[in-house]
Amino acid sequence: MNGMKKIALVTALLAGGIMAQPAGAQTAAPAQTPAQAPTQAQGASRPNLTPEQVTTLQRDMNTALHYKLAATVVPRLTSALKSIQAAHIQPPGRLGMSLEEQIDMVGKVPGLEPILKTNGFTPREFVMSLTCVGLTGSLMNVPPGQASSTIPTPDAANVAILKSNPQQLQDLIAVLRAEHQPDAQ
Repeated sequence: MNGMKKIALVTALLAGGIMAQPAGAQTAAPAQTPAQAPTQAQGASRPNLTPEQVTTLQRDMNTALHYKLAATVVPRLTSALKSIQAAHIQPPGRLGMSLEEQIDMVGKVPGLEPILKTNGFTPREFVMSLTCVGLTGSLMNVPPGQASSTIPTPDAANVAILKSNPQQLQDLIAVLRAEHQPDAQ
């Protein structure tokens, strides 16, 4: 696997981790995932995924990158994630879950559906939106010289939504980061 393909795969894995971690969905060392990213991108270590999981993650990354985000998605995600954190909802999960597995899991978590509904999401919309935002945010600023056919290009309309209100995006990122901090409240 060449270097650019590894970066794309790591981005997909991280986006999946970003998607799952706010709801506490990944239990496979979630606090270490961001710190390990440079090491994984450099090829020093790789997650233990089967070839089928890698293929599924690549397909899911493409699907998520082309998911059409609603103009109001960022503040609604922020609100939903704050409510999920406040409710201490932490569904189980595992590394390498497909989007469909994540959607199915989110749909079965007690207490989560009312929070999602209040914020205008179905389990599918929540997972797809959060994954799309994570991937698009990770890839929308790839320098032109580093872009290649192995690094997917985010949907231009989704990039425009994320860039249209940088403060809302920063608020979402702050909520995602807060999930990984020890309780300081």
